[in-house]
Amino acid sequence: MKVEKAFGPLLSNYEVLTLLKEQEAYRKAQGKMESSHVANLSTIQFECLKYLNDSPCSVQSAEAVSSLLTQIKDFALTKAEKLQILNLRPRSAVELHILIEECEERFEPERLDELLEIIAASLPHFGPEEEEEEGQDEEMDEAE
Repeated sequence: MKVEKAFGPLLSNYEVLTLLKEQEAYRKAQGKMESSHVANLSTIQFECLKYLNDSPCSVQSAEAVSSLLTQIKDFALTKAEKLQILNLRPRSAVELHILIEECEERFEPERLDELLEIIAASLPHFGPEEEEEEGQDEEMDEAE
């Protein structure tokens, strides 16, 4: 086997999820019997779909992705950093520090807060843990 391109294009989880859903719909429309090779591929697709449907990309849209990328243009992030932000949807400065190389040297805390606000406004909320965290924050504010 020969590797044609060592590094292909970077794809977001949203793009992969969309592609897998299209392939699944096409396969169901064809309704053909599967060979063992195709059955193995179907298993991999199923597992990928299962994982991606439980991730932030499951509630994203093409418009939300485009909006986020447009709004964060002036942050001087690398393609890989933008991709990680899109895939993982960070909610705190700590998460951004993990995703952005040399974050402390490149960004002031206020700038990170601005980035977090853009992410929260552009990408839809995901999962029950996010709602629980918001509820815990409110409870802590009330306790103080």
